[in-house]
Amino acid sequence: MKKNYLFLIATLMLNALMFAQTVTLTPTAVNNTNVNSGPINLASVPTSTVSLNVKVDIPSNVAVSDYGTLKIYYSNSSVLNANIASGGDSGTLFFGGGRIATRSIVINLFWSDFLTSGGFIFAEYKNPAGTAYRSSNLAVIKNSTMNSGTTLNPPADAPNPTKITNTLCCNQTVRLGDKPQPITGSKFLNPYEKEPYGIKASWETNGNPLPPNILNVDNINHSLTLDHTTSLGSFTVKRKLGYIYRNEYPNTSNTVTITVVPSPILTNSIFPTDGSIPNTEGFYELSNLKSLNINGFVSKINLNILSDPNHTNQRGDDIKDVDSYRWEYKDIKYNSNPWVTIPNANTEAIDFSDPSQLSNFEDTYYSVRRIAIYKNISRTSNEVKIAVRSLRFNNTICCDQILKIQSLTNFEKPQIFTGSTSTVEDTDNIDRDFIVTSISYQWQIQTKSRNLTTWSDITGATSKDYFPNQPLNVINNNNRGATYTFESSYNYRRIAKINYKFYSNTKWINATISSYSNEVSLQGTSAEPYIKVFPNPASSFLNIESTANISNSKVTISNVLGNIVNSNNYSVITPNLIGIDITNLTTGTYFIIIENQILGITQKTFIKQ
Repeated sequence: MKKNYLFLIATLMLNALMFAQTVTLTPTAVNNTNVNSGPINLASVPTSTVSLNVKVDIPSNVAVSDYGTLKIYYSNSSVLNANIASGGDSGTLFFGGGRIATRSIVINLFWSDFLTSGGFIFAEYKNPAGTAYRSSNLAVIKNSTMNSGTTLNPPADAPNPTKITNTLCCNQTVRLGDKPQPITGSKFLNPYEKEPYGIKASWETNGNPLPPNILNVDNINHSLTLDHTTSLGSFTVKRKLGYIYRNEYPNTSNTVTITVVPSPILTNSIFPTDGSIPNTEGFYELSNLKSLNINGFVSKINLNILSDPNHTNQRGDDIKDVDSYRWEYKDIKYNSNPWVTIPNANTEAIDFSDPSQLSNFEDTYYSVRRIAIYKNISRTSNEVKIAVRSLRFNNTICCDQILKIQSLTNFEKPQIFTGSTSTVEDTDNIDRDFIVTSISYQWQIQTKSRNLTTWSDITGATSKDYFPNQPLNVINNNNRGATYTFESSYNYRRIAKINYKFYSNTKWINATISSYSNEVSLQGTSAEPYIKVFPNPASSFLNIESTANISNSKVTISNVLGNIVNSNNYSVITPNLIGIDITNLTTGTYFIIIENQILGITQKTFIKQ
């Protein structure tokens, strides 16, 4: 019985040898050094040139295919994760009617493509039917570069940061508010830039007052770009070089000094025009449904200073307006660089609105500035910081109230402001598998008399709805007649705080997200409301009436997500009255914006029943 088993095994081995196609891979040279066997040693060379011989042998009892394809692969782990080596696609392999074909192939292997433990290469022949035959794996090894967690052992050909030429160019004189020319450094090779012993550059600016911000470090051209200067004086720039692995920079360049002198552009300052003041963090708060008008005085240039930087501005100098302006914004939260130019904004004022695509999910924070330009010089303005409060999680309130005033003591009473019940609709944006535990509300107020105050919490106003109880003092704002208004008007908004929890890493984690609602206003007048929307709520038809001609207005309606659902689709009933069919709108809260040459931009809220 044992002899029969031995005979069966021998038969199977013979059949395998007779019918299998054999692929043999043999190295002949590595980096111009002759070899005749493996493993292939990459040592510490970034790129190794490897010469190979490949032999494909078809057994005598197998039908001959006159051609196939031949490729060389490399891998760190398994054949399934293999990639074609550089130069390893050998193309078509012809047998010429015989049963043996050979090919000499030269490939490049990259040190960084292999793990410290090495890897392997193999040859693959594929016949016209698509059947693949592979050679045995040929091991690839390389020198290790890290002996322990604290000792760096770079390859012999790795640049030594202490021996690299490290110089910067050049000293500059820059006008206040202008942008310095890029600082350029001497170039150096960095073949191991992604390895621990690659060279890392650290740029350093110093000065008092503080130097401008670094906008960009170009490691290809070895240059540094700085932002516009904001103060007179001088500052310095240095470049330090060291290994990536250690946070040490033993090679320090020469020092470049940039001197900031007065600009011939005399002033360039900007400010919001609605009288609002920034919050405690220095941000002007803005609903993402609105825009903020930012203006500035016309910038002037002194041509006497332009021709002589040492000239002092004085009466009688040759003064003219700058040529143009450029407006820019920057996302502060994500620290976007560089500044983004606002399209078609080239005058002294703009209406800034949220440019972010994330506004339906989170608040966004921006800095806005204006660049005054005259010929080839410029001057940057101060920065206006804006916090855009994004409407989300169905957190809406309704509606504006304009109270009719009959006399100093007789006026219409305010009504309750109603709020929606906040919901979290898109859980993927927050976290998976979360549970809402509670929702709380806080109403806030902004008072406007001569100026707008900052937003502040209303004590005890923590319900879904709110009845306004602020003082309404009537004044006569026209000495020639009985034209009454309230001494102060008010804006309101509601903050919804959604408490939730989610399970992560074997424990529950509690968290809170917040949403700011739209804004509504409360004001009074003895005249007819300048513009009103009625009925509100409405089920089928919405009217907009004004004391001004609104027949040529731009009218848009958006939902709580900011999506426009109606654009200029209205009927003119009279010059002062237009109507909109809202039958097809789903039930909910909507925002309508009316833009008119007389009215400016007016936003109203209405509810579709």
